[in-house]
Amino acid sequence: MNRRRLTETLTAYTFLAPYLFVLIVFTLIAVVTALTLSFFYVDFGFTTPIFYGFRNYLNIWYDLTHDGDFAVGLRNCVEYTIGVVTLQTILALFLALLLNQKVRGRGFFRTVFYLPAMTSSVAISLIFYWLYQPQGGINYVLSLLHIQGPAWLENPSTALLAIMLLNIWTTAPTFMLMYLAALQDIPSTLYEAARVDGANSWQMLWKITVPLLRPTTFAVVALGSIGAFQMFDQAFVMEGASGAPLRSTLTAAMVIYDTAFQKSLMGLACAQAFVLFIIIFAVTLLQKRYIDVNIQY
Repeated sequence: MNRRRLTETLTAYTFLAPYLFVLIVFTLIAVVTALTLSFFYVDFGFTTPIFYGFRNYLNIWYDLTHDGDFAVGLRNCVEYTIGVVTLQTILALFLALLLNQKVRGRGFFRTVFYLPAMTSSVAISLIFYWLYQPQGGINYVLSLLHIQGPAWLENPSTALLAIMLLNIWTTAPTFMLMYLAALQDIPSTLYEAARVDGANSWQMLWKITVPLLRPTTFAVVALGSIGAFQMFDQAFVMEGASGAPLRSTLTAAMVIYDTAFQKSLMGLACAQAFVLFIIIFAVTLLQKRYIDVNIQY
């Protein structure tokens, strides 16, 4: 019996070996190394690392040579996260409720709605870069309605909003599938009992569907927030590393990239990355606290 158990254990770890190798080398070791480097002055040259202590963490906020870019990036990330996560959660739930209805062609519409999530973010960003131009497709449609469209990517008041709308459109389909799977797990007997008691569709939505979707809502909000705080590629492709115009689209991830690969301050970049990690972790804990995931039928 012991030999059989040993054989099963060895077989299991054999299958897990590739994943465990990637996890240990590219995640655990990388994280420990980055945490260690955050306490040193390190560049990409061959100079000996100099122990800085917590100076890198202080320089994030007080180093005048960086002009407060990291603080600006965090502020933009907070605005971006609040807007994107709120709207993409509402849109994902609406689409899931719509596609959960028994209508003809439901499979086709599910595929169509999910297509934006399957497309490369860089390709989508380039397409929207053209659409957002002053003479692009969006302003052309607005002109047909006799509406003067703004210079979406050139105006500080609309640049971040334009990227938010792009990300809502591309990320909502993924969360739509999560909601759709959760909707199909809700027992139909609950709705039947509610109908017998005289409940209408609106009451069943707010008294049955939404409460039973709390665990999925937490997952959607948490994953959406993590992705929003780390947003990089769309803003980088559409506005460049400077976060133009006037740093209105600058994000924390872009500042970390610039610090590490443009300024060659790897230690400072590691410190910025860990500050971003702490903020994301704290936000996730708050969401866990205020979104009740316990379900009682």
